[in-house]
Amino acid sequence: MPLPLVEYLHVLFGFTYVAGLMSAHWNMLAARKTTSWAERALLFEQNRKLSLVFCFGALLGAGILGQLLAMQLGYRMSETRPFQIANALWLVNVLLLLVFDLPLSSRLAAQARSAANGAATGEPVGWTGALDRWRIGNAVQLLVFLVLLWFMVAPWHR
Repeated sequence: MPLPLVEYLHVLFGFTYVAGLMSAHWNMLAARKTTSWAERALLFEQNRKLSLVFCFGALLGAGILGQLLAMQLGYRMSETRPFQIANALWLVNVLLLLVFDLPLSSRLAAQARSAANGAATGEPVGWTGALDRWRIGNAVQLLVFLVLLWFMVAPWHR
């Protein structure tokens, strides 16, 4: 694969990951404003799909293409400290996505769907805690990605 194409796709996947996180955050804000559980169910189902398809797929793509790009540029991971840190931060984001985002997105979508179908009266059990954990996981992913972005860009422009 030619170098400019790999670089373009690497950046595209990085932006897609952040766009997926931000879209999920905006859906969550919209869900908090509405009182309709049917609308909340729809928004959290979208979040589940965003997390699974866009965030997870884009994060994996960005990591794989970042490795490929670094190799094509002649860098060795074992000798380049910023790449080692970027790889560690990427792995932290993958783990955050797998441990917090994906399970909690599915749980919130299921709880909202259940409340929309009338299976529960009022707020589902554990809703607030799951929503708070999801919000914290989403925010931490964004912060880790910003630090990761710094390690991907800053050391090479000195």
